[in-house]
Amino acid sequence: MTIAAPSMFNPEKRKHVRVRFTRDVRVFATGKACGQFSVKNLSLGGLLIEGPLDVPVGGDCRLEIHETGRRSSLILNFCGKILRNEGNGVGIRFTGMEEDSFMFLQTMVLYSADDPIEVAECFLDDFAPDAASIC
Repeated sequence: MTIAAPSMFNPEKRKHVRVRFTRDVRVFATGKACGQFSVKNLSLGGLLIEGPLDVPVGGDCRLEIHETGRRSSLILNFCGKILRNEGNGVGIRFTGMEEDSFMFLQTMVLYSADDPIEVAECFLDDFAPDAASIC
């Protein structure tokens, strides 16, 4: 039998739904480029990247995702804070973003989610229209 809800012995700490996201992100910290990393998953609250990053837990960073299409391209900017930094991955919480980046984030999470209606309801509960601001 499978339990659908988190148990009281192992509660779910995540507030936002995570989705698979197969793009690269450029990370900048302390005024310099730290490299380009593959994103493992994405949520409205942050993302998880693969590989080591030389930024301590609690450190601030800036993230760039380059979206290219047939007719246009877009550079999305996010500000973040390192939540965990382990050898195989780094968890980053979003702390600020431009409005177009926030709209892109919502769209990616919505269209990649198993239950888009639940995710859309979270949009209304968690974020006011002016919540998206750049750092």
